[in-house]
Amino acid sequence: GYYFNNGGYFRYNFGSPFSSKVRATDNTSVTPANYTSYCITAPKNPQLPGGGGYPVCNLADVNPDKYGQVTNYVTLSDKYGTFSSRNDFIGVTIDARLAKGIRLNGGFDTGRSVRDRCFVIDSPQELLNCRVVTPFSAQTQYKANGVVPFKYDFAFAFAWQNVSGPSYGADYAASNAEIIPSLGRPLSGGISTPTVAIPLVAPQTLFEDRITRLDLRLTKIFKYNRFRFQINLDAYNVLNSNSIRAVNSVYGAAWRTPLQILDPRLIEIGGSITF
Repeated sequence: GYYFNNGGYFRYNFGSPFSSKVRATDNTSVTPANYTSYCITAPKNPQLPGGGGYPVCNLADVNPDKYGQVTNYVTLSDKYGTFSSRNDFIGVTIDARLAKGIRLNGGFDTGRSVRDRCFVIDSPQELLNCRVVTPFSAQTQYKANGVVPFKYDFAFAFAWQNVSGPSYGADYAASNAEIIPSLGRPLSGGISTPTVAIPLVAPQTLFEDRITRLDLRLTKIFKYNRFRFQINLDAYNVLNSNSIRAVNSVYGAAWRTPLQILDPRLIEIGGSITF
């Protein structure tokens, strides 16, 4: 048998030249001076960073005399600032072909991404969470698979993976009553805007638990003249994991309610005929 290892460091960096290709929309009816900045206090909740109760700032509301005025102009973002996106990744794979037809494959990937768009076109709130960092822990995955032949034309195969859990946010509907003490007035929308959605946490900050899945297959081959029959017994999600794949990011009574989980354990019999 033999082993084949492959690995490397990969960096993808999109800087100033890339910015000249990104489109931006500028509402020419307003400028940053036509906005008033304010803060709110995040609700107390042990599931929020630090238990909640922290200030959320860099928020802005357009002044009443400019409310509803829109004259959009589509242009390139490099007229206002630099958009950059940097990705640093490491990957390692192993391919092992052993005696008696045994074959094993596996590896891992991990990386860190930084997306920076820290400039203002219209609203000062564009600086809120303008630099998003996706950590290594959110982009680390391990995978392995293999095939082991046995006597009498039997074969056993497996596929295993452990990947990062989904990211989720906490989008909070802040009321006028919560905003007025800092803003000094109601929201410009008046009764038509009783609340405004405010992210309580930065993107790529909160994550559900990692997802682990194991699938198995047992195969038996029969041969008759020029016919080849293959019978498969498959078991998907053998561990019957109920890992969460997506959750509700709207802060409230249903916050973090699972929207999608791994399919339950499934046993399936199938086959094929080759001639």
